Amino acid sequence: MAPRPGETVLVPTSVKAGAFPGEKLVTVNTEGGVVSGFARDDSIVEQGNGQYILAEVKKVVSSQILTVKLAGSFFTTTGLADISSSLVRKATG
Repeated sequence: MAPRPGETVLVPTSVKAGAFPGEKLVTVNTEGGVVSGFARDDSIVEQGNGQYILAEVKKVVSSQILTVKLAGSFFTTTGLADISSSLVRKATG
């Protein structure tokens, strides 16, 4: 079943060291292009060989696209991003 508004999902991200302790520089591929910003360590989840950032589903745009609110502070967006639903994973617990 596809994620619904209000649910927490995991969005694939690239992670590097941040400028301050407890934060990471993250880069996320969105439907509108790449966005980068900073996220707290506890907003980053490692599963298997991948790294993910927590996000809350705000809107189901279509069966293939979700609008999500990414955890963190981003340079060119408020954290809202359209993400392919095939890329996200449901967060557990």
